[in-house]
Amino acid sequence: MPSPVLVHLATVGSAFEGRVVAARLGADGILALVRGADEGPYPLPGTVEIVVDAAQLDEARSVLAAEALEAAAEETAAEEV
Repeated sequence: MPSPVLVHLATVGSAFEGRVVAARLGADGILALVRGADEGPYPLPGTVEIVVDAAQLDEARSVLAAEALEAAAEETAAEEV
């Protein structure tokens, strides 16, 4: 089985946020890795990159878009209360 080709999906503001996004994608069966400042024994603050298998890129984008729509709908509902 060939190794997956990893491609850029998103850049997020922190290692924690990156791990949350990767976990969310993993819940849908999408392999996602976090690259950047959090690598190594002494993680540094800063942006990190989320990468996914190129074959799952469109699916990963759809999951993130759905999450963004849900968050926007929740914000709108909270503002109306």
